[in-house]
Amino acid sequence: MKEHQRDLPIGLRIFKTALAVTLSVFIVRLFADDSLTVFYAAFGALIAMETTFTKSLMQGLTQLIGVFLGTLFGYVSVLLFPSMTPAWIAGLGVLLLLFLSRALKLSFTASLSCIIFLSACLTPTDNILRDSLYRLRDTSVGLGVALVINVLIRPYNNKKRILDLLTQLRSKMPPALRQIIVEERIPDLSGNLPLLRRLDREMELYHSQRFFHRKNDDEALLAGCKQLAERMVEELEAICGMDTPGNLAKGNAALMRKLGLELPEEGITGRKCTRHDTIVMNYHLEKLLTAYRFLGELMEEA
Repeated sequence: MKEHQRDLPIGLRIFKTALAVTLSVFIVRLFADDSLTVFYAAFGALIAMETTFTKSLMQGLTQLIGVFLGTLFGYVSVLLFPSMTPAWIAGLGVLLLLFLSRALKLSFTASLSCIIFLSACLTPTDNILRDSLYRLRDTSVGLGVALVINVLIRPYNNKKRILDLLTQLRSKMPPALRQIIVEERIPDLSGNLPLLRRLDREMELYHSQRFFHRKNDDEALLAGCKQLAERMVEELEAICGMDTPGNLAKGNAALMRKLGLELPEEGITGRKCTRHDTIVMNYHLEKLLTAYRFLGELMEEA
């Protein structure tokens, strides 16, 4: 396996978030000096910084919808009650915004849209339309800056995490084989399924970032590794599901010794099993050992 870059002392997402807030504040202050407008820019940058570009883009788009809805509701409330917004209007507006966010399946927009709305209706100004548009503009600046930074600065690459999960799954095989094949005890398989689920999630994240991978990147290679890992777990479960383990074939015994497993010189024979048990066990064991070997070779290339 190729050596990977060492992790930064602080998470990269933390650094990018701080940078996005800094640039958003700087940009807005070039054309506005109001502290509230600067706040919206910083707030927009803060909420739009996600793990991956895809998530950041979706967050930015949904939050823009929230900003628009909050601005619209705030503008209408101030038009209706220019001097002071009644408490029941503030509550009703929040209720409607939360309902809309849920109905449109944009739950992440709820908090920002309510903040924009309450800011507009509870702190009215002499120019309602202008200030409403300013809120929309400044929050959009923050969202856009966060999106650009997520694209330009080391887009998320979880390849190392995928390889770490594959290594964990692969390392579970030799001790599990010792228990089931040599000692005739059922190994603990409970940790395999959570690892496979995590592997699925990481592969989805990796695929979502495919536009930012290096040319000729090895997404297909990692997908092949994932399939081999799944095959290992399936074959191990098949062996563990047998009522009686069979005798160990010489070819499989040789492969197991290469894994560092100590076996009797004469192999493992003489068990109280049927010929069918021996055939079935060695079939699944051969598939498992083959997947184990190929996985190791592919991981070396990744």
